[in-house]
Amino acid sequence: MPAPSEGVTGELTTRGGPVLRATIVPGQGRNKIQSVRFEGAVRDEPAGALAKLEAALAGGSIDQAPDRIEDFFSQNPGALPGAEPDELLTVLSLAFMKVRRTASTAPDPSAWKKGPQQT
Repeated sequence: MPAPSEGVTGELTTRGGPVLRATIVPGQGRNKIQSVRFEGAVRDEPAGALAKLEAALAGGSIDQAPDRIEDFFSQNPGALPGAEPDELLTVLSLAFMKVRRTASTAPDPSAWKKGPQQT
């Protein structure tokens, strides 16, 4: 797993065109998020709204993210104009998939040896 100070980034091209990025610092325990940072296709309006969303996700798990994102937008209508909740969740999930891959102990398929071909 990446060191706690390192982040893992996921990227998504949004429906509107610009790239949205989420960088996760994994927390202790399975599926935990120590912190997250969104960049790119997100306008921080009103000021501080983006930090508020990031704080809502920090300390939780990837399993809690859909509800926390939904709660954020229901409590902050009009915040982060142009940001779609489903795109935020998708890019967060993409970053988290990279976290899971780095923590896996499964062998790398590219390192598997191919046996003799049978006819």
